[in-house]
Amino acid sequence: MKASIPFAFALQFLLCLAIASPSPTILRSLLSSRSESSPNPISSIYPNNITGTINSTLTVVPIPYTLARSIIPAEYGILTKAYHSLLREFPSDSYPLVIRGALDHGVGLYAFNFSLADFQSIHILYPFVDLLGDGYSSFTYNKYLLISNGSQAIAGANASGSIVPPAIFQPDLEAYAFAPSSTDEIFLSAYTNLSTTQPAVTTAFKLLKQVGPWPVSFFKNVTNQPIFTDGLSCDNQITLFNTSLSIGKNAPVGIRGKISIMAPYFPEEDCEAFDDVYGIKVDIAFIENTGMNCSDLKGWHATGSGD
Repeated sequence: MKASIPFAFALQFLLCLAIASPSPTILRSLLSSRSESSPNPISSIYPNNITGTINSTLTVVPIPYTLARSIIPAEYGILTKAYHSLLREFPSDSYPLVIRGALDHGVGLYAFNFSLADFQSIHILYPFVDLLGDGYSSFTYNKYLLISNGSQAIAGANASGSIVPPAIFQPDLEAYAFAPSSTDEIFLSAYTNLSTTQPAVTTAFKLLKQVGPWPVSFFKNVTNQPIFTDGLSCDNQITLFNTSLSIGKNAPVGIRGKISIMAPYFPEEDCEAFDDVYGIKVDIAFIENTGMNCSDLKGWHATGSGD
C-alpha cells in the first residue's frame, strides 16, 4: 500500500519546477569526483577510537504515522515534536523513514594498526524513538541492515539484535554508479538470499542544484542518534560534517529520486516503491562506539549536537 500524502507531493512538485538539474556534463564531473571515497581524515586524531568514512545517500521517505507506529515496537514512544522541529513543512500525519545507502571506507583503530575491509550497507532507519521513555532522548530503531556478504561488520551488527542478511551490491564497493542508459542518474542496488533475481532494495537519484526540502540539519541529527534493535545494546556513531570530506566543494548535495524495498525489509506488499524522494549525497567521517548500554546514552535530542 503506497502512502498517499498530497501535501508532501505538492511541495515536491513545486520544488521540481524550481530546482532544475545541472547539465549531464557538469553532473558527471561533480559526481565522478565523489564516487570514490577519500582517505579517513580523523584516524590519527582519534587513535584509540574506531573511525572511518561513510560515503552515502541519505533520504527521507514520508510514510503514514500509523504505519510507522505498527513497525516500531509498541513499548517505545515516537517523538513527533522532535522531527517536526527540524522538518518545518513535514505533513502532520506522516513519519520520516530514513534510507541510507553507503560505502564504509577506511574503518579501523589507528593505535592498534587494525583496519576493516571496505563494505557496503543499506540502513532502513526509524529515528526519533523514545527508547528510554523520558520524552526527550531520540534513538533510531533499525531492525534490518543489509551489509556486504563476507564483511566482518555483519557480526557486530548481529550482536545488537539486528537482522543482517548478507547482501551483494551493484555496483560493487562503490557508493553508487551511473545508470547504464543515463548520464545523469546514479543508483545503488542490494540483493539478498531472499531476492536473488530482484533487488531487495534499490535507489536511483538525480543531482539537484540545492538541498531541499529537508535541511542538512535534519540529516546531521538523525545520523548522530544512537541506533538500537533489542533496546539494550546501542551503536553510537558520531558523524562529523565539519571535516574536509563534507565542507566547501564537498558540501552535501541535494538529490531527488526513487526507492524500492522488497518484503520483509518493509512490511507492505511484495515490493513497495517510493517516488519523489528527497535527500542528500555526502561523504562524512565518523567515530563509532559499539555495544554501548543504551541507558548510558540518554540526552540526545532534536536540537542537540547534530545541528
